[in-house]
Amino acid sequence: MLVCATILGMQATNVWILGEVGDQAWDPSVGTPLAQINGDEASGTFEATVHIKSGKYFSFTTALAETSSDWDGIKQYRFGAPANGYAIDDYLDDPIQCGELGESSEQAFMVRKGADYKITLLMPDRLVMFEYMGNDDIEPDPKDEGHIFIMGAVNGNAWATNVGVQMTELGNNMFTANINITTGEEEEVAYFGFTHALAQSDANWGAIAQFRFAAVDAESQAVVLDTPIALSEDGQGDLSFALPDGKYVVTLDMNARTMTVTADEANHMYIIGNTPFGDWNPSAGMAMDEVEEGVFQAKATVDGDVWFIFSPFNTGWDDVNANRYGPESAEEDQVIEAGETVTTQLSTGGKSYKFTGNGSEYTITFDLNNLCFKFEAAENPGIPGDVDGNGRVDIADVNAVINMMLGRAEATAAGDVTGGGIDIADVNAIINIMLGK
Repeated sequence: MLVCATILGMQATNVWILGEVGDQAWDPSVGTPLAQINGDEASGTFEATVHIKSGKYFSFTTALAETSSDWDGIKQYRFGAPANGYAIDDYLDDPIQCGELGESSEQAFMVRKGADYKITLLMPDRLVMFEYMGNDDIEPDPKDEGHIFIMGAVNGNAWATNVGVQMTELGNNMFTANINITTGEEEEVAYFGFTHALAQSDANWGAIAQFRFAAVDAESQAVVLDTPIALSEDGQGDLSFALPDGKYVVTLDMNARTMTVTADEANHMYIIGNTPFGDWNPSAGMAMDEVEEGVFQAKATVDGDVWFIFSPFNTGWDDVNANRYGPESAEEDQVIEAGETVTTQLSTGGKSYKFTGNGSEYTITFDLNNLCFKFEAAENPGIPGDVDGNGRVDIADVNAVINMMLGRAEATAAGDVTGGGIDIADVNAIINIMLGK
């Protein structure tokens, strides 16, 4: 039941749950009341049994606001968890000391497993206890099951159940991924773990709980580079690993169930764009091979219009946009041609290069030393005997090479089938090709 208050500063023995409980959203004028089961006007024990969905947050208040925007008006009456995101699942049936009135107003409790919970609150001491009562949420099936993902604060991601960096399978149950950590915070440390599946939506921790794994026995185990580190079993992923800012290569050996992290000192370059360059998903961008120092190449079949940029990062748009090579002008997309050497630059603009392919395979070369790139179509040897280049050998090709032999048409390499100059041998050779001999 939801109760709205019209008067601020009600008695201290009136207590409401604020936040995402049942169908309730965060609203300072709406709360779920706890019933007082004993005590007097100054103190007592309060209880409520409520349903809380997985990943939802809540706190408490001794007063409600007059309007849905007056958070400041009830700040002095609010109190929350010892720390923000304090998961009650870890402290079921144990008394928890809530934060101070006002000071802990932004610190919310959190539930990992969606279910019914009995909340018992002792006032004015602000001691709370949570009891699991069953009625679990039916978790939707996970998505992308069967891969391994790095989840957490890497590659610009936040902790979310539906976001992760998919690792590349190397064979023999080995997996690898390049990650980039740029926290921008004073501690400059990011935390991460692993999962075999992602959820359908954010905050649905229950859907992937059985798939998660990470550190064995440390809440946030610091990674020692170049050293195999033991991994927990599936379903034991609440712990995490910690890494400072930097670029790394993470390798999993799922046979030995270990993780090894090394500093990523290699040069990288990716083509990021629409098909075939990853459908504008940085992590699916086309990796280029470094063929010599600072020179990268890749091959791609391009049929029709494509738009793209280059970046040494494929670890999220924040990294890409800070390190993207694109058109000098931010006014419009720059059209390029096959065989053209294009000068590029680091660009913060939102524009791209545009190229129109004819279905050929192109070699794409990016020269970081001279800041230029080129698309070159692979040479097509053609069909022997196809003098007019229409994709088949027929009587028109026989007549074409006869005219070349008699000087009526300019001789071409396609007409010199036998390699000894155009003569009657080429005419006979093309006839035989046409007849399938």
